[in-house]
Amino acid sequence: MDQRDSVKQINVPTLVIVGTGDLATPPSDGQYLAEQIQGARYVELEGAHLSNIEASGEFTTELVEFLK
Repeated sequence: MDQRDSVKQINVPTLVIVGTGDLATPPSDGQYLAEQIQGARYVELEGAHLSNIEASGEFTTELVEFLK
């Protein structure tokens, strides 16, 4: 099921975090989401699909800053 067009309807603060080496959900997919969601923040971290583990410090910093 392709939901790419429906993301334009998201109207809440949104943080899109992707890993630079993610093959399952590549950065281009994250960039698309961030471009389609008004006001979304896009962050790329070194890592693959588990950036919360692979780049835990940077991930946590970005998440905390977003939640402030």
